[in-house]
Amino acid sequence: MERLLITGANGFLGSRAAEYFSARRGWQVQAVGRREMDLTDPAAVERVFREFGPTRVLHTAAVSDVGACAADPAGSERINVEGTRLIAEACGKVGARLVFCSSDQVYLGRPGRENGGPYKEEEPCAPVQPYGQQKLAAESLCAALAPGAVSLRLTWLYDARPYPCRRGDLAQTLRRMAQSSQSTEFAAADRRGVTDVWELLANLPAAFDLPGGVWNWGSPNEAGLPICELARRGLAALGADPGLARPKDYPPRELRMDPSKTRAAGIRFADSAEALVRALQF
Repeated sequence: MERLLITGANGFLGSRAAEYFSARRGWQVQAVGRREMDLTDPAAVERVFREFGPTRVLHTAAVSDVGACAADPAGSERINVEGTRLIAEACGKVGARLVFCSSDQVYLGRPGRENGGPYKEEEPCAPVQPYGQQKLAAESLCAALAPGAVSLRLTWLYDARPYPCRRGDLAQTLRRMAQSSQSTEFAAADRRGVTDVWELLANLPAAFDLPGGVWNWGSPNEAGLPICELARRGLAALGADPGLARPKDYPPRELRMDPSKTRAAGIRFADSAEALVRALQF
């Protein structure tokens, strides 16, 4: 029986991870949010590890709003970097296997490769935004402090199941558009993968058995489709007018990740467009 500690229990990924692992045999799960374990309080982190005694840790807790990180880089760094340091140190002390949730945002600003993805894990990164910088720094801390730690660089995640959502979930945005026939602007030159959170979770148990290091983790977008085109395909799958997704000339971004390393380990994700269409039709 693995004793799994999940941080970020109230967040998008952490809450679903708790649901997923709690329903699987062989896992005893404790999911903690800020109230149960303040990541800025070393004593709180030490107490949770001492009382629960995890063998495996899934660290999803973060300030994940890119704009919030840019507005308050010092505050978000306390959670995203120093909080991760405390988690990694605690894992190192008790010998728990750590899986840390990083982000494809570490590739934003890849030197000499703008508009040149998909990116491999071993390529040097120089993220231009605080969020990506903090995730990259946290990856290094995990590697240094928690032997065998696995850092997963995640794509943009969505959940196609109906749930209350104000913003940020592509599938829910497309459902609202299809129901209301209201148009929405999407980036015309933003190329990245988008991943069904439940497909990510189905592959997640295997992450604990991977060799330590950094892994691109999520649905590839090898065709290089911009987000606006992905949105149009999703609307078509819902029987709505694809033209409701209007292109917006935001600054171009290239965040596509190369899935070769993950595939070589026997882990496969469906293509971004294929998976989005399938999830919306389910």
